[in-house]
Amino acid sequence: MDKENVEYWTTKGNPPGLFRRFEFENYNKLRIFLDRLADLSKEKEYYPDISFGVTYANITIYASDAKELSVEDKAFAHSVDKLI
Repeated sequence: MDKENVEYWTTKGNPPGLFRRFEFENYNKLRIFLDRLADLSKEKEYYPDISFGVTYANITIYASDAKELSVEDKAFAHSVDKLI
């Protein structure tokens, strides 16, 4: 997958960002995903906005420079996809 094309993510407007909702069968699977996301965020020093419920997580990755989504922003989105 091309880092310019962020499949499954929705582009948001102002400030620029990427949004994706992840759905899970149960809370345990959600928790595993959130733990992996926490480890990835710490490793990359990249912290998305997260909201979640019992079986879902909403992730928003805002543009690092608050002006335009960068290759790094999109690469982080791809890294998040790989956690599933």
